[in-house]
Amino acid sequence: MSNDNKPGGTLTRRDFLLTTGVGAMALGLGAGADAKDAPAGASDVAQAAGSLPSGPYNILFILVDQERYFRPGELPKGYGLPAHERLMKRGTTFVNHRINSCVCTPSRSVLYTGQHIQHTRMFDNTNFPWISSMSTEIRTLGDMLRDTGYYTAYKGKWHLTKEFETVNKLGTPTKIFTQEMEAYGFSDYIGIGDIIAHTSGGYLHDGVIAAMGVSWLRGKGRELAAQGKPWFLAVNLVNPHDVMFYDTDAPGTEVHAMRGLAHVARDPADPLYGKQWQFTLPASRKQALDAPGRPAAHRDFLRSHDALVGAIPNEDARWHRRHNYYLNCMRDVDRNIAALLAELDAAGLSDKTIVILTSDHGDMDGAHQLHAKGAVSYREQNNVPLVIAHPAYQGGKQCRAVTSHLDIAPTLVALTGVSTDKRAAIAKGLPGKDFSRLLAKPDAAETNAIRDGALFCYNMLAYLDGDYLFKAVAHLQGGGKPDQLKQAGIRPDLMKRGAVRSVYDGRYSFARYFSPRQHNKPKTLEELYRFNDVELYDLQTDPFEMNNLAAGEKQRELLVAMNEKLNQLIDAEVGEDRGQMLPGGIDAGWDVTAETMAGA
Repeated sequence: MSNDNKPGGTLTRRDFLLTTGVGAMALGLGAGADAKDAPAGASDVAQAAGSLPSGPYNILFILVDQERYFRPGELPKGYGLPAHERLMKRGTTFVNHRINSCVCTPSRSVLYTGQHIQHTRMFDNTNFPWISSMSTEIRTLGDMLRDTGYYTAYKGKWHLTKEFETVNKLGTPTKIFTQEMEAYGFSDYIGIGDIIAHTSGGYLHDGVIAAMGVSWLRGKGRELAAQGKPWFLAVNLVNPHDVMFYDTDAPGTEVHAMRGLAHVARDPADPLYGKQWQFTLPASRKQALDAPGRPAAHRDFLRSHDALVGAIPNEDARWHRRHNYYLNCMRDVDRNIAALLAELDAAGLSDKTIVILTSDHGDMDGAHQLHAKGAVSYREQNNVPLVIAHPAYQGGKQCRAVTSHLDIAPTLVALTGVSTDKRAAIAKGLPGKDFSRLLAKPDAAETNAIRDGALFCYNMLAYLDGDYLFKAVAHLQGGGKPDQLKQAGIRPDLMKRGAVRSVYDGRYSFARYFSPRQHNKPKTLEELYRFNDVELYDLQTDPFEMNNLAAGEKQRELLVAMNEKLNQLIDAEVGEDRGQMLPGGIDAGWDVTAETMAGA
């Protein structure tokens, strides 16, 4: 059955995507190729200072979807997330933790493999025709932790396999999904696939995912503990992702709901969602999309997103409703996290289990007149929660060291407590940094204790050209056929600068936006500005990222230094960066050539 909630008789979002409305024929692109090449990253498996506490400990890994990191004072008075707060009291909060890519599929591919998207080849969501399932040749956290002697299990959202996008018959998911996940290094995936990540998906299905996690802990978790075998359980919840499909219309009106391809919904009839919070909108909320120094990619990302889920009229009341809903979606997922923690207590496993909480990416949440996630590098999207509660370490701590999702894999391998030699062998080829040693004295760590900066790589094609997407949607909703798009003169502009490479070093955020047809690694300021739109922010003096220092000529030395820092990270963590993961690979002409230079 289809997983789309759009009423019958209309063009659905899924029909639009999978019939190549924005697909391979329209773009002139082939289907995505599986990433079967061995990752070619630099290995940096840092040793923990001293030996880890005696173990091994079980690991409960909780991943939520689209939750940004809120700094002190940004949440409303009286607002609470009891399960989050419990973990923070028991553990260490990493306040400068960053994602390495987005949207959902790209970020999750990095997190669960420890490799950048250039090697996972998952540069866009799996529901687009130019993306294939992630290759099972790439080692995952499941594979690595199995090599340490752990039993590995997985529940909830996956979003790295195309086959999980639909369910054909009742009864088939269990066999299909369980077999698929075994190939990725995880057992016990008994669920409902990735039909959970659409309209109200978190509200409808997070309780099911949490219940499956609780059931596993109650059964298999206790059984393994009794046998003395350590386990790793990944529980992947959906909310606050529901905010992506939120209808900002006031009751009795239909404006936003009529504008997009996807079905959007108002707040559920649930007391939790009835709570109204007092807050102020972001300081950058009304920053114009064409303000000096803003890359054109921001407008195209927003316009593309609007084509799918509807444009939100630029009214404060709507942004208040959306943010209020976002806050309540976070409360919703928190109650499911609480259920998992309660079961750990009931099973007597809390003092034997490391609990990790993070998110695949954040949400722009009204900042810079943007929402959701896409072609930006702002902190609302890229700075996400990371809490590690380890029974052997004191809780209630914060760590300001810059860390990233790329570092999760080597850190988890280290936390298993295997020998240094075995750890190095298992994590060989991982470009991320093991930051497990920071748990001993997290508040003493300097900003660059682990890394000089966090690298962000973004190559989503779906949000590249918003004007094209609107025309394509209108064509198809008007009865046109996908294979008529080219004939109608509707095709995307691949020279638009919607790909991103950025670095955040704990103070400065430097980003360059370029065409996917012009992958480049500039060595000079002339090259930098010729092929890229550039952003540079000092978050120490400009925490809301409103003053783009790259727009003038006063920060040349800083720009050179940050550009070099970005280049060095690409060399160390990615290696070749020429668009090799895009359809057709390097031979398709995704980097700067004599031909593509004409568009510069």
